[in-house]
Amino acid sequence: MKFNLLFFVRLLLRHIGLLIGVPVILASMVFYLTRNEPKVYNSKARVYTGIATGSNIELENTKIDFRATNTAYDNLLNLIKARTTIEIVGLKLFAQHMVLDSADVKIISFQKYNNLMEMVPTEVKELVVKGDVAGTYQNFLALKESDHTNFIYKLINLDHPDYSIDKISGKVGLRRISNSDFVDIEYESEDAAICQNTLLILCEVFVQLNADIKVNQSDAVVKYFERQLGASTIDLKGAEDELLQFNQSNNIINYYEQTKHIAAEKEEFEIKYLEVFRKFNAAGAVLGVLESKLEAHELKRVSSEKIMNLRKELSTLSYDVSMLTLGIDSDSTLQDQKTKEAEDKMRQITAIENELARNIDTIYKTDYDTKSLAATSVLSDWLMKTIEYEGMKAQLEVMDKKREEFKKLYQEFSPLGATMKRLERKIDIAEREYLSLLHSLGLAKLRQQNVELKSNIKLTETPFFPISPKPSKRIFLVIVAGLAGFILVAATVLVLELLDGNINTATRAEDKIGLKVSSIFPVIGNTSSKINYDYLKNKAVNAISRNIILNRFKKDKETEPVVNMLFSTQETEGKTFICRHLLAKLCELDYNVLHITYDSADLSLAPKCYQKIVYPISDQLYKISSVKEFDHSGTIENYSIFDFILLEIPGIIKNPFPVKLASTMDYTFLVTRANRAWSEADKNALNLFNEATTGPEPTIILNGVKVLEMETVVGDLPKKRSLVRRWAKKAVQFRFFTKTSVA
Repeated sequence: MKFNLLFFVRLLLRHIGLLIGVPVILASMVFYLTRNEPKVYNSKARVYTGIATGSNIELENTKIDFRATNTAYDNLLNLIKARTTIEIVGLKLFAQHMVLDSADVKIISFQKYNNLMEMVPTEVKELVVKGDVAGTYQNFLALKESDHTNFIYKLINLDHPDYSIDKISGKVGLRRISNSDFVDIEYESEDAAICQNTLLILCEVFVQLNADIKVNQSDAVVKYFERQLGASTIDLKGAEDELLQFNQSNNIINYYEQTKHIAAEKEEFEIKYLEVFRKFNAAGAVLGVLESKLEAHELKRVSSEKIMNLRKELSTLSYDVSMLTLGIDSDSTLQDQKTKEAEDKMRQITAIENELARNIDTIYKTDYDTKSLAATSVLSDWLMKTIEYEGMKAQLEVMDKKREEFKKLYQEFSPLGATMKRLERKIDIAEREYLSLLHSLGLAKLRQQNVELKSNIKLTETPFFPISPKPSKRIFLVIVAGLAGFILVAATVLVLELLDGNINTATRAEDKIGLKVSSIFPVIGNTSSKINYDYLKNKAVNAISRNIILNRFKKDKETEPVVNMLFSTQETEGKTFICRHLLAKLCELDYNVLHITYDSADLSLAPKCYQKIVYPISDQLYKISSVKEFDHSGTIENYSIFDFILLEIPGIIKNPFPVKLASTMDYTFLVTRANRAWSEADKNALNLFNEATTGPEPTIILNGVKVLEMETVVGDLPKKRSLVRRWAKKAVQFRFFTKTSVA
């Protein structure tokens, strides 16, 4: 039998009672056990999150990050079903119910309320603040956190259907609507009011928790940058105060402008100095030449005490004027005062110059020197150069002092520049840090506003009060139970069939035994009135007899009978049953048959074509070498009158068998039942039989095969089939276009 669809269908049909009975029993049990199944109410809320496409203050960042969006939705959904969230919901729902003086169908049903009041102990009822749900909630929360053995802690953490964390979490359903910003939150309960109110409290709690988490995160960042900015402000102010104190200590208004001004004045001063120095040397040289041209007595006169005093006084006044006019004071009042003093000094100088000129004029007369040069001209020039010389001399003295002042000023400003750079660099670093923190603070506040905007979850669909329960799953459970029973039985039948160690079919007989199958014989019964068992029996006997008759034509000596041995390894394999039907068929075909057997049962066959010899089972069977030795009484004189001799020997495992005779047999047949396993004992006995005999290799007559296996011999079984069954059989065999005739 091939393992095709038809095989499995027939296999299941053989166990149709179990396939129908077990599912019916299981379905009936589920139907009975669910007779008191409570009604379940369902409510739904829809919230708008704004995570994906909501408003955004960051106008430049308009790109949608799908990964971040999915993460945000995962965080939100996990927050809704978080243990902390559900715990708050259960405790607030319990507080809402406890503040009631009586059952309110909009909050809790009468039955639920009465059960709750009976269950809650007195010490918990004393914590209730009438009309104040928030106060009651705080009292319950304090009691819950006091220890792990109180009533409220057990109520929240055990298995109460309305207040426990596990039960509430198991009834909450979350679903994001496609790729939108909407999330559906569903809840179911046996009480319609509890269903609606639990969902309302859940939405309120998770919205608040989400806002707290987001805002707290952004607040922490903003506060951090505010603290850092405050510290940076102090550092910057300290650095600026340090620079201010430095400038005040060193009289610096603008260091770089001051140094630039000093450098410019120094450069201008040096130019003036060189000019004065040049004029001083020129005047001295000219004065020396003029003095060399004067006579000795004239030179003596101009060097008189009065003239020298006037020159000294002139030099002193010129020095004072130079000191007053070459100063670098920046004070305008002081400059005006020095200007006035310089003007007074200049008037004094003019007076002295006039007096000096008058003295020169009164002392000398007009005459001519040896070179014809008037003495008055030389004296006049001498006077002018003397005045110029004394003036330049005074200016040089002043300028030398001013040079020392510039040198000291440079020595003072040089280290101030390095210190100034260091202080300015310190201020620059502090300022950069301040600006960076100020920028970061601005971004953090912008982010804070953006987070607050996005965390503002809106409840677009409030939970409704369910007025009708959900459709019952009772019918579905009954159907599932029936299907489960059918599948379980079918799977068990298939597994047992596939794991069955019995021989069952001719193919498996050849595989297990190692011999070829010559014929099969079905189980004959009356279990089905639709099958023609007489036809099957006749076909099976014809197949066996056909093999025996064909073997006769293969025999060389046609005058001698064909000796066929039928043996088995076990008892009750059906050898006598096979021989009875085979002998009847051979007699029907007018063959003379000799039946040698150890079974004395009467086969009720006509004596004219059949003769029987019964022998006892004993150890003497080992010595028998000819079929004639079975006839101890000598009743048969001529064996050539028989066409066939059928020798039936007992099971070879427990009984002796004629070893010598087996080697002279024309054909031997191993008769075995199909409804048993081929054991190791059978295998060893057959191997021993083959080793002990040198005759032809036995073939198998498989007895008791299932009726369906006969299709390998006779084709479709002769049975009455309706049109539906014929079409069903064609369908499972995929033979939709098979015809019964050529036309």
